[in-house]
Formats: sequence, structure tokens, C-alpha cells
Amino acid sequence: MGAHLAPTLKVLRNEVDKRWPHRDRKSDGWIGDAAHQARKSDHNPDGDDGSVNALDIDKDGIDPLLVVRRCIQHPSTEYVIFDRTIWSRNRGFRPARYTGSNPHDKHIHVSVSHTPSREDSTLAWGIATSAAPKLGDRPLRTGSKGSDVRELQSLANKLGARLVVDGVFGPATQAWVRSFQKARKLTVDGIVGSRTLAALRQATKPKPKPSPTPAGHRAGTRTVRRGMSGDDVAFVQRFIGERRCGKPTGTFDTRTEAGVRWYQRMQGIHDDGIVGRITWAKMRVTVAY
Repeated sequence: MGAHLAPTLKVLRNEVDKRWPHRDRKSDGWIGDAAHQARKSDHNPDGDDGSVNALDIDKDGIDPLLVVRRCIQHPSTEYVIFDRTIWSRNRGFRPARYTGSNPHDKHIHVSVSHTPSREDSTLAWGIATSAAPKLGDRPLRTGSKGSDVRELQSLANKLGARLVVDGVFGPATQAWVRSFQKARKLTVDGIVGSRTLAALRQATKPKPKPSPTPAGHRAGTRTVRRGMSGDDVAFVQRFIGERRCGKPTGTFDTRTEAGVRWYQRMQGIHDDGIVGRITWAKMRVTVAY
């Protein structure tokens, strides 16, 4: 029989293609080039039946960590290499540093057993139906990768982070998380756990519709916060200034909230971005409610 991809790896490739039909395939490969042929490699056809027992899958356009997780759970797999990390059956699939010359940072390498029953297996790999991790399923920290990291980065960008949404929790993502934790008076550890996530979700909640304000509402007659509008809001914007709050539109938007927080910090009071009795008093406004 001529050289052919092991049947179990054909099943794997088909499942990846089904889940991500528009994925990048530039770094895909299975049969070895001249460099592989010069040494022992699973990319070279077996001498007995021509089976090639290794597959490379491009990392772009897929969730690579989902693929790794499913591969190390499949009975045909011998080892997986991705992004300088190797998971091998003889080590119980515990992750270890991969020190080979190719870091495998552009593709996932999967090698399967040469035992006929395992290389010919048609057992599903579970990729087409596996649920991707959602933000909140696990703590995220430096080194985390996956769709939940992409979700975190997208939320952070709603708050002005300007992160690359690549699903990799690298130095830029960690730096933003630490700055967010500091601003929200959370433990500054760079880890997105339940408290940091709760604060992040609260900060990115859709803005409430502005509530109607009775005509003639004067400064100091109610508590004002983001989403409200009226003459009293315009007073706050004028008082703090256009540099911090923007033009005095009378609508309490995110920029006005940021300006209020700045003013509260300058006055040494709790910076919650809400103009209540204490903040009104600091503005030398008579509180009438």
C-alpha cells in the first residue's frame, strides 16, 4: 500500500475541518519533507503498510487548546506538541517543556500509535461537538489560551484596553488585568478569578437608558450617576471641566463618570463615579434631599 495518512488522523482532520471550515491551512501537513526523511519521524511512511502517523494542524482560525485537550484524551494518541509544550502518553500526558528545534508555535503536531488497531481506529475525537471554554469556566492567568481568553480580551477592549484578541493571555493582557484590579480596589495578582470577572462584567454592562428628569432639576436635589440626564448633570460637567468630562451635554456618560471619579480622588473621597450627598457637598452645593 502506498503512503497514506493513518485513518484515525483522517477522522481527526475531518472533525477539525467540520468545526472550523474557514480555518487557515497554511501550516497543515502530514507526509515528511526531506528533513523528516533524513531521520526517524512519524511523518515518514511506515515500512510495512505505508501509514503516516503524524498530522500537523494550523493553529490559526481554530481553538488550539480545545484540540490539544481532545487529542490527549483519545486512545490512539502517543504525543502532542504545541507552542513549546509536549504532552506524551509515557508521561501521563502531563505538559512538559519541548526543547526541539521547531517550537511548533504555528501548528499542533499529533502523533498516534503504530499499533494497527489504534492507527486504524475510527473512534471520534470529540472536536466537532466539544464545548469551547466560556469566560468564567476557569481562572485565567499568564499562559492561559483559548476562547475564554478571547472573550476576556474583547470585554477589556470595550473598556479601552486595545488588546490583540488572539486568545493568548500574554504580558499585555496581564498588565491590563492588573491595572483593572488596581482601579477597582481588587487584589492585584493578574489572575482573572470570580471577583475580577464579576467586576469586569459589571463594568461592561449595557448602559441603562437615560431616565427622564423633571424640568428645573437643580444641582444637589438628587443623586446622579451614569445613564441619567438633566440640568444637574450639566452642572457637574461644567464644575469638573471640559477636559475631564467633555462638553456639558447634560447626559451622564462614561466620560462624565471618569471625570467624577477623578474629582472624588482629588478630594480624598470614595471614587465610585456617583454624585451623591458627599460629592455634592465637596462641590459646595447645598444638598436638598
